[in-house]
Amino acid sequence: MINSDDFLPAAYADGSIANIPATIATLLDTPFEGLPPLRPPAWQPLNGDVQRVVLVLVDALGWDLLQGARSRAGWLWQQALVQERLTSVFPSTTVAALSSVWTGVAPARHGLVGLRLLFPEYAVLGQMLSMGPNFISAPDALVRAGTEPADFLEVAGFAEQLAWAGVPTYAYKSYSFVDSALSQMHGRGVRESVGIVTAADMFLRVRQRLEETAGERLYISAYWHAVDTLTHMYGPDHPAVAAEVSAVLQLLQEELVSALSPAARANTVLFLTADHGQVNTPEEQEIYLDDHPALQEMLLMRPAGEPRTPYLYARQGRQAGVVAYIQEHLGQAMVAMAAEEALAAGLLGPEPHAPQTALRVGDVVATMREGHVLLTPEERAHQRAQQRDKGRRMVARHGGMTPGEMAVPWFGLRLG
Repeated sequence: MINSDDFLPAAYADGSIANIPATIATLLDTPFEGLPPLRPPAWQPLNGDVQRVVLVLVDALGWDLLQGARSRAGWLWQQALVQERLTSVFPSTTVAALSSVWTGVAPARHGLVGLRLLFPEYAVLGQMLSMGPNFISAPDALVRAGTEPADFLEVAGFAEQLAWAGVPTYAYKSYSFVDSALSQMHGRGVRESVGIVTAADMFLRVRQRLEETAGERLYISAYWHAVDTLTHMYGPDHPAVAAEVSAVLQLLQEELVSALSPAARANTVLFLTADHGQVNTPEEQEIYLDDHPALQEMLLMRPAGEPRTPYLYARQGRQAGVVAYIQEHLGQAMVAMAAEEALAAGLLGPEPHAPQTALRVGDVVATMREGHVLLTPEERAHQRAQQRDKGRRMVARHGGMTPGEMAVPWFGLRLG
């Protein structure tokens, strides 16, 4: 059902972003409990008395998107001793992917398996970026109801494990969400979280940290979000996206890589990666749930997960019927399977799984081919309102298992 022609499954054994923490821990010679490191060519050329690691993660900087910047950022290819293609995790959505980068385990293990998750204790679908109910804008409502962000992920944080070994972690991300509930989930063990305004601000402040701590062990996580925002709005092939990628890479070189002193460079490794890519989702490939009343009748509630990978909750005894309906009527747009089959196949990661994972993926896991999305009536209305009021719609998305969403870069530089 999941074949290599249409899909690129996550390479949890030694080739996914979930393997990054173990790789960094190996370079820093610190113990780590989680998935194993990346395959040796992805880090061994940089090994040797590494004391400091900087991870620059550019949201939605897919493999193809970075390759398109080669003519404008040749310095990166010239200086990178490691130039590998990794996979994201599945689903290839920011909340799941960043949680894997901050824990070193797959989504099924850390438990944050999608943007929309069922909270049965509150009888609501929660939106995990805002930590509020999915049907209304009420940021942090789930936190106020009693959900503790620091306890949500089912495993120890990467920064916690580094701290136990005496290596401090510093995190840099936009000031607008540096203190968000999701950041609190990821930030367990972080010594300092720094809110930044622009990519230039981020790289300059990372450089200042490296200068101030020359000779000291540390790990720095630097996250930039604007490429993702632009790609959602314009699509991955738009000039504005290419311009932003070029600008970020130029700032990375000018404000960080080339500007460091020899003392700050010493024993320092820098990696560039992404959480996922994006694919165009044209209007003609939108599938509307309310156009399929027979399918709706078999569902207990609105889908959880993502428009590119929905988790479907079937009415009692209707699981097989939901799978059969999708195969017969929507097979050209998506692949569907019983949730227990998807988990057993390791699509969301190997065992052991978090206790809540089976509940959170529902009864049927579906994932989209090409540029299709499954939209609820509310999402359909929102799309129409956006087009009517602002003249735009979300033209690209992620969350699925196609190569455009799953393939991400992994470039490594030895700074000194």
